[in-house]
Amino acid sequence: MREDGAMPPPARYREIAPPPAWQGRVRRLWRYRAAETASGPERILPDGCIDLIWDGQRLFVAGPDRVAADAAIAPGSVLTGLRLAPGVAHGWLGTSMEALTGQRVELRELWGKRAQALASSLAVDTRSTARLLLDALPDTAADARMAWLFARLSSGDPPRLRELARQLAMSERALRRHCLAHFGYGPKTLDRILRLQRLLASAHTQRTLTDAALAAGYADASHLVHDARDLTGLAPRELLRAHGHG
Repeated sequence: MREDGAMPPPARYREIAPPPAWQGRVRRLWRYRAAETASGPERILPDGCIDLIWDGQRLFVAGPDRVAADAAIAPGSVLTGLRLAPGVAHGWLGTSMEALTGQRVELRELWGKRAQALASSLAVDTRSTARLLLDALPDTAADARMAWLFARLSSGDPPRLRELARQLAMSERALRRHCLAHFGYGPKTLDRILRLQRLLASAHTQRTLTDAALAAGYADASHLVHDARDLTGLAPRELLRAHGHG
C-alpha cells in the first residue's frame, strides 16, 4: 500500500484501431500498464495473432501461441504493442511463423541493425512509441488469401476445411503449409483458437453456457469443456470469469 493510504491503481489494458493508413497491416494498437504491486503472471490466451511489443527496454515479437502462455510482467511496467493484421507477419518478418510459435523473440534477431536503431529511438522518444512502431512497418500488403481465411474462420459459421481449400484454389496440404507460414499452426488449430475467441466475445449475450457454446460453433457443452481445458487450462466458467468480454 502507498504511504498516503490509497490503494495502488490496478493493471489497465486498452486497445484502439490503428489510423486508416495502417489498417491493412495492423489489427489493433494496444497499451498495457501493469499494477504497481507484484502479482502472479498474466495468462495470455491464444488468438491466432502476432504482436510487436516494446516494454521500455526490449523490442520483441510475440509469436503465435498454440495454448495459453503465462507472462511475468514487472510491477508498473508499460507495454505498447501492435497486433499485426492476419497475413502480414510472414512477409514483414521474413520468416515462417511456425518458427516463432510459443516464442518471444527480440526483433534484432530477425532484423539486426534495423531493429537496434528502432529500439534506440523508442528508448529516447517515450511519448511517440506507437507512432514509431507504426512507421517501422514496411508498406507491404497482407497476403490476401490468408487474410480471407482468417476472416472466414472468425465468422460464426465457417465452412469445412476442404471447402475452404477449394475456395482458395489450393490443396489441403498447400493450405496447411500456408497456415504454418502465416499463423504458426495448421488450419484446424487456427479454427479451434478462433472459435474460442468467438465464445469469449459473445458469451455474455447468451442465457446459458450451453447456448454460448452452440452459438460460438461448438457441437455441445462437452466439446467446449475439452477445447477450453486443452487451449487454456481452464474450465469454461473459469475462462469466462477471467477473460470474457462482457
